[in-house]
Amino acid sequence: MNASVYLFGRFNNGYTQYPNDYTSAIFGRFYEKSKSTTQIVIHRDNNMMYYGYIRKLEANDYIGFCVVLNGLLLTRIDSLFSLFENVFAECVIKGHLVYFNECGSVVSNVNKLYTNKEEIDLLTEDLRVGFNRLEGSITSLPSVRYSVSKDSVKEYVIDDDLAKIVTSSYTNGYTFIYKSRGYNTAYFNSYKGVLARTSKEKAELKERLYKLQTEYEKTLRKKKQFKVVLILFVVLICSGVGIFYLNDSLKITRNALSGANNALSGANKTIIGQKDSLKNLNNQLSNLYDEKRILEKCLNDEKKCRIQAETKYEEFKNNIENYQSLVVKSTSYNFSTGYLSIDYFGIKTEVMPITIRVYSENGLIFNISASINVIEGDNSSSVYLGKNIKNNKFYSFEILKENKIIGGGRN
Repeated sequence: MNASVYLFGRFNNGYTQYPNDYTSAIFGRFYEKSKSTTQIVIHRDNNMMYYGYIRKLEANDYIGFCVVLNGLLLTRIDSLFSLFENVFAECVIKGHLVYFNECGSVVSNVNKLYTNKEEIDLLTEDLRVGFNRLEGSITSLPSVRYSVSKDSVKEYVIDDDLAKIVTSSYTNGYTFIYKSRGYNTAYFNSYKGVLARTSKEKAELKERLYKLQTEYEKTLRKKKQFKVVLILFVVLICSGVGIFYLNDSLKITRNALSGANNALSGANKTIIGQKDSLKNLNNQLSNLYDEKRILEKCLNDEKKCRIQAETKYEEFKNNIENYQSLVVKSTSYNFSTGYLSIDYFGIKTEVMPITIRVYSENGLIFNISASINVIEGDNSSSVYLGKNIKNNKFYSFEILKENKIIGGGRN
C-alpha cells in the first residue's frame, strides 16, 4: 500500500514540518479546530485522504502525524487512536523530538524537524507498518459528493457511531474525532508517574529541609539569648545594695538558674532531634538520586541496543541492495480488474523494469514488459495484464528482471 507520511507541529522555534510542502495549510487547519489534548483529524481532498493526529504539549506546543492515502478509504477508524498513541509514546520515551521534563510533562526537544531525519525516518516507518496492518480495513474511495462543500466540518467523539464517522470522513471536507481521556499507553503513564512522583518528593524534601534549617537557626539564637540573660541576671544580683536581701536574692537566682538549665536542656534535645531529621532527609535524597541514576542507565542501555540494531540492519540492507532492489513476497491476480498485485519488500527506491510471464496448464500464454516504482519497506504494486485470463483455469506467474526470475505465484 503506497502511503505518504508527514510529521508537523509547533516546537521550540515555532511551526515546522517534514517533508515541507503545500500540505502546511491543511495541517494548520487541523490545529485551528483542535479542542482536546488528543484528536484524530480526517480530511478529504478529491482523491486524497488525510488521516492526521494532533497531540498538544506544554506551553502551546504540539506534535502531529499524518498518513496520506491515494484513492483508498480506511473503514476502521477506531484503530487509528491506538496506532497513533503508541507511536507518540515511543517518540516520547526515545526523547529526540519530545521528552519528559523533571515534572513528568511532555515538552518539545527540537527547533526544526529536518535536523532529526534519522529519528523521523524510524517514526515514518512505524506509521507505514501500522497502516499496512490495517490493509484488511481499507477499500476503494467512493466518488466525491459535490453537494457537500469541500471545506465542510463535522465533529464527533470517539464513543459516537463509527459508521457515521466513516461516512463523514469521505463525505465532508474535515472530520474531527475527539478523545478526552484514556489517550496514554500503560508504559507511558508508568514512566510519567515515576518522574512526577520523584519531582514532587524532591520538592517536598527541599521544603522540609529549609524549614528544619530555619528552626535550627532560631534554636541557636535562643540558646545564645539564654546565656546573655543569665549573665545579666548574675550581674544584677551581685550589684545588690543590701546584705539583708542577699539570701532572698540568691534563692531567686538559684531558681532562675535551674529554670534556665532546664530550658537549655530542652533546647539541646530539640537540636539533637532536628539533626536526626536532617540526616534522614539527606538519606532519602541520596536514595532518590540513586533511583534517578538507575533510570538514566536503563535508558542509555536501551538507546545503545537500538543503535546496534539499526547498524546491523543498514549493513544487511547495503549487502542486499548490491544484488537487487526488492524481494517479492507474494502475487495475486484479480480476474475482475485484470491487475496482477505484487507484494514486496523494497530494499532501495528506484524505477525497476520487469517482465511478467503467464502460464496455463498447457504452457506459456504470453509475457509482458512493465516497470514498477520500488519504495523501501513493505509495499505493493500492480501491473495490468488484461481481462482475457479466464477465471475457470489454472494459471501461474513468473516475474523476471534481466532474464532472472525474482518471484512468482499461482491462482
